[in-house]
Amino acid sequence: MLPGKNKTGRPRVIGPAELATLRRLVGDGVSVTEAAGTLKIGRSTAYEALTQRREGV
Repeated sequence: MLPGKNKTGRPRVIGPAELATLRRLVGDGVSVTEAAGTLKIGRSTAYEALTQRREGV
């Protein structure tokens, strides 16, 4: 493992800024599918991010 790296594996697709934008879009009435397309992430990734972060995981 590289020095300074705490985690191995695939990097996260969606960060805090993207999650905030996703929540704002969905809160404004845009469907999750359309919001995911706007952010260029998969629909399942968007749903997963919304449910995991809401549950505090």
